[in-house]
Amino acid sequence: MKSTLTFALLLSAVLTLFLSQRCVAQDEIQSYTKVGQKMPAFTVTDTDGKTVSIPDLKGKVVLVNFWATWCGPCEYEMPRLEQEVWRKFKSDDFVMVAIAREQTDQEIVPFRRDKGFTFPIAGDPDRSIFKLFGNAGIPRSYVVGIDGTILFQSDGYNSALFDRMTKVIEMELKKVQKQKTPRS
Repeated sequence: MKSTLTFALLLSAVLTLFLSQRCVAQDEIQSYTKVGQKMPAFTVTDTDGKTVSIPDLKGKVVLVNFWATWCGPCEYEMPRLEQEVWRKFKSDDFVMVAIAREQTDQEIVPFRRDKGFTFPIAGDPDRSIFKLFGNAGIPRSYVVGIDGTILFQSDGYNSALFDRMTKVIEMELKKVQKQKTPRS
């Protein structure tokens, strides 16, 4: 009984550590972007055939997430993206796309269907988009403000970071609503 409890605690600690880390070692990761700079321009077509073009999204709040089906932390984060971001903020003022690094649409469509994700997903099999942001490290998320600048960026996953990201999205969406409200 005691050894089973010890094993369960050890397994829980290892799993927690694994899920809070990136898919590569920290010293190998380089980020090519910074909070406050303009979001790199790219266009991607999601698995539903819709085009997402960063230059065309000024005035909207945007979340770009890089992930892969084989990435443990990504698999842990994605249900939260569905529930706490996409379903909560989905509107004309909010755009989200999850881009699968080094994966094709044929690989990610069944994954999306099996997991029940409804947010837009696109493939980036040759890293042509990902290479604008960094050399490694997923999951990787970017919140882009209504003026096209990066308001938040992260690589790796942990709950506190995720919660901070959702607060940034919420605050920026409030700015959009203020701008839409007619002044008396």
